[in-house]
Amino acid sequence: MKKNKIVSIEWEDASYNQGYWDVKDPENFNVIHNNTVGHLIKINKEVVITSTDRWRAPDDCHRHISTIPRKMIKKITYLKGE
Repeated sequence: MKKNKIVSIEWEDASYNQGYWDVKDPENFNVIHNNTVGHLIKINKEVVITSTDRWRAPDDCHRHISTIPRKMIKKITYLKGE
């Protein structure tokens, strides 16, 4: 079993608004600022993959997977794991 690493990822995502552009209310048309906290599965130069749930027996299993492109990530913080 590999060591469990927990990360907090600050990242930006695209947004969608089906309404009309409103010059008076530009805040409705910004990117979405996100924070994802989870068990680190994989990290490389292209993606960071985390899971919300992890259990250890019989194998190292994960579910509720998030895949975040590195280009969208602003900050990665490693939290205390075991």
